[in-house]
Amino acid sequence: MQHNGFSMAAVGITIVFTALVTLSLIISQLHKLLTFWDNRAAWKQKIFRMFGPQEEEAGPAPHVYHVPGSPESARQFCLLIQATGEPFSLPGLLRTAEACGIRHPYAKASRLIEEHLIIPDQKGFYVWNHAEYDRPAKRSR
Repeated sequence: MQHNGFSMAAVGITIVFTALVTLSLIISQLHKLLTFWDNRAAWKQKIFRMFGPQEEEAGPAPHVYHVPGSPESARQFCLLIQATGEPFSLPGLLRTAEACGIRHPYAKASRLIEEHLIIPDQKGFYVWNHAEYDRPAKRSR
């Protein structure tokens, strides 16, 4: 015990053990670091969106509740269908609606199908039900 040999040995073992544990943790997580490095452009965009200037979304005021099956959405889809022609494919109509900036096109189209405004033609396409749309009671909702 004269020159603290046991204390120095214990400190040396602790340093070596800590270094080995740290090295093993770095090696085990290296794949995550490499994935992050490969996708750094996407991460920059995410971080910019989180902390960058926030754009306010144009739309109805917060106190106004949006109903997907409103007469306005029926009118929008009727105009889209008139522009694209009948019969139409539902995925094509939804892509066109998204491209035109219609919000929640899937929910609105689903609601229009439930209301029988968009009906299948038994050939894999859909048609607009003009008789149901032109009824006054349907449009006043």
